[in-house]
Amino acid sequence: MAPRPAYISSSWSKTKFSLFLIGKILFIPCCIFIIYHILINKRPRQSLHNHVILILLFYNFLQLILDLPMTMDYSRLRFVSPFSHSLCLVWQFIDFGIWYGGIFLMFWTSVERHILIFHSNLIQTTQKRLLFHYIPLLFFSLYPPILYFYLIFLYPCNHVLIDTDVRCGAMSYANSLASWFDIYDSIVNYIAPLLLIAVFSMALIVRFVKQRRRLQQATTWRQCRNNRFISILISICEIMIVCHFKVYFSL
Repeated sequence: MAPRPAYISSSWSKTKFSLFLIGKILFIPCCIFIIYHILINKRPRQSLHNHVILILLFYNFLQLILDLPMTMDYSRLRFVSPFSHSLCLVWQFIDFGIWYGGIFLMFWTSVERHILIFHSNLIQTTQKRLLFHYIPLLFFSLYPPILYFYLIFLYPCNHVLIDTDVRCGAMSYANSLASWFDIYDSIVNYIAPLLLIAVFSMALIVRFVKQRRRLQQATTWRQCRNNRFISILISICEIMIVCHFKVYFSL
């Protein structure tokens, strides 16, 4: 009976590898097309709600072409190949700095939708757009990458890399930093943003429904001009929260 579990495990690994590979092949042209469409056309490029989507697509593209191939290869071989110091650090940076960057961007997206839909007066002038759009967008998109770039590439510590562990082992800075940073990292950089994404997304739906009732609008949900904003945000947030919490509690 021993060979059967091994066969099932090997078969399932090949299936997962094939599914990831197919998804990767399909996503690359879609991602490039959407980025090209937003950048080449003036109206989508100038639409404020597309700016965060553009950065999210760029982050996802980096994960797709750098993180996912190495993870897939490790899953197939059970060791890191090719194994090098610089490649391992890049893998860790993409898997932490860019990954957390996506979480913070989704948090800002869930907040900014309230501004775009219910407080559009806050973005009517150049100064207000700078204060309520561009500065927060830059902060939430750059804070995690800058933080983990420093911790991974610049922080003075002994890099212990293992070719038989995913991401070449644990983060080398973890043993050098104070214990409070682990708590800060888990709560501030991960759990809190995910919870706030859910809170602001649900609040957006509640505010929309209340406003429609208060104004006694005759339009239905599908006919509302803000439906597209809300539907896209809720769909992305639902998928993101479920996937991230599933990964977190499976660790």
